[in-house]
Amino acid sequence: MQQAPIHNPINAARLRALLGERGLEVSLCVFDEIDSTNSEAKRMAVEERSTPALIVAAAQSAGRGRMGRSFYSPADTGVYFSILFDAEQSMETTLSITGAASVAVMRAIRRLCGKQTAIKWVNDLYLNGKKVCGILTEAVSGLTDLPKVILGIGVNLSTEVFPPELSHKAGSLGASALLREALIAEIVRELWPYLQNPTDQSWLEDYRIHSCVIGKEIRWSVGGSAYTGRAVGIDGRGALEVRLSDGSTEYLRTGEISIFTDETDVRV
Repeated sequence: MQQAPIHNPINAARLRALLGERGLEVSLCVFDEIDSTNSEAKRMAVEERSTPALIVAAAQSAGRGRMGRSFYSPADTGVYFSILFDAEQSMETTLSITGAASVAVMRAIRRLCGKQTAIKWVNDLYLNGKKVCGILTEAVSGLTDLPKVILGIGVNLSTEVFPPELSHKAGSLGASALLREALIAEIVRELWPYLQNPTDQSWLEDYRIHSCVIGKEIRWSVGGSAYTGRAVGIDGRGALEVRLSDGSTEYLRTGEISIFTDETDVRV
């Protein structure tokens, strides 16, 4: 699918102003188009560039998702950005970072767009049964011993046309693309307290309340073997608690799940 020419670049000055005091703390990099904001953050980490850094793009030519998948990122219709920050020794696992980010994005969307999204463990937000946001968390080492974390976020604000292979499962918020800078700033505002204090678990209640997985029959794979069970909860670090048919409990801390819907295994 051919990408439309970029005609509505991100306004860096407006974004920095909307970030308020956060705008004074981050190194802000804004691109009309880039391969991937996460890839750029990784290059910055290796080069030991200043952190925290906020990398924003109006479009991505090679946006990345989990499990090596691509993230469709057409110009002008979405929000695509990454945050690069130092991982202190007290920083929780990437699982809890992703969970906190999911809640931050959900709250920001609700506040600015008036839409209530659902969280699909571990890193996606859904609206009306279709994925509208993906989150990719990556750890990376630079030249020093201090590890860094990259948190990438992509939100479909007003995308109407998707490639055929995505049209049945990808959707958008139906919101104005003019909200891009405001939505980025609001997400950063929501997420910042957790990045400053990674032991903060105040996001967990919303994560559980707005989960679209708890109570559902699910399938997952480990080492090429498939397993099924019922998702019954989310523990204190964001792991999915699953009840197996024999009554035992499994805690999923990584990987991907499918949800059984109407007796059909649906990957969402």
